[in-house]
Amino acid sequence: MTLKKQLHAAFTCGMVLATGGFPAHAAEPEASVSATPSATAAADAPATPPLPPAAPAAQEAAAPQTRLRFTRGVYKPGIERLRVVRREDTGNHVATQVALNVATTLIAGRLAIGAQSFSKDDLGGVTLEELKDDPLAVNPAMTELNDALSKVATGIYRKRAEAAYATALTDGSTPEEIEEARKVQKEADTPLNSGPWHLVYENLTGSDELFRLKFGAELGRPGFMRPPLECFYQSEPVAWTQWKADNWQRLREERAKAVATCTETLAAAPEKRW
Repeated sequence: MTLKKQLHAAFTCGMVLATGGFPAHAAEPEASVSATPSATAAADAPATPPLPPAAPAAQEAAAPQTRLRFTRGVYKPGIERLRVVRREDTGNHVATQVALNVATTLIAGRLAIGAQSFSKDDLGGVTLEELKDDPLAVNPAMTELNDALSKVATGIYRKRAEAAYATALTDGSTPEEIEEARKVQKEADTPLNSGPWHLVYENLTGSDELFRLKFGAELGRPGFMRPPLECFYQSEPVAWTQWKADNWQRLREERAKAVATCTETLAAAPEKRW
């Protein structure tokens, strides 16, 4: 009986151990299966894309630029802002000339009224207080036209720098001279001279209030024997109320036309004129 009890106890213990060990053994495949999707997902995840190269526009902006120097040309200070020439400006100018000529008569014994002719376009006029903080009033030769022509100048001076650099590499120049030859000028030799930037009355007499927008500029080099290249734009005569309407919309449109006209004219200048 003792032997039977021992055999029964051993059998029972084995069953318990077998039964208790099964869950632990069965859990292993579950752990393995649960880990598989993570590994697969990691393998399938796309790699971080490389940073794109710098945009051409950014590279172009970072490259050396050549600007044109703005000058007033033959104009006095004040041409940097839009000026309005009205009828009374002519009347005041004539009255001043008459007074001067009368004084001359007392000295020279003769009267020469009208001997000194003038054009209404030469009158200074006045600036507009309501546009004092508006970029619209700034002379386009200082802004949009200068920007457009500076792009042309940059292309020309880069070509010159490339040619100078190529020459310096073969003519025995020193390393310092070679490095200097490849530099692009920051300022063009040829300045941009201002022309008129005026709203000028159309008729001296009558009750109409018509004005033309007039704009011009010159591309010329100091001391240059040939005359500078000129551009000139003038609008159709428009009533003053139309110029002012819709926050000076007509003036904004005509300004764009004036800049486009002068850009096309002056950008066509031969490279040797720059």
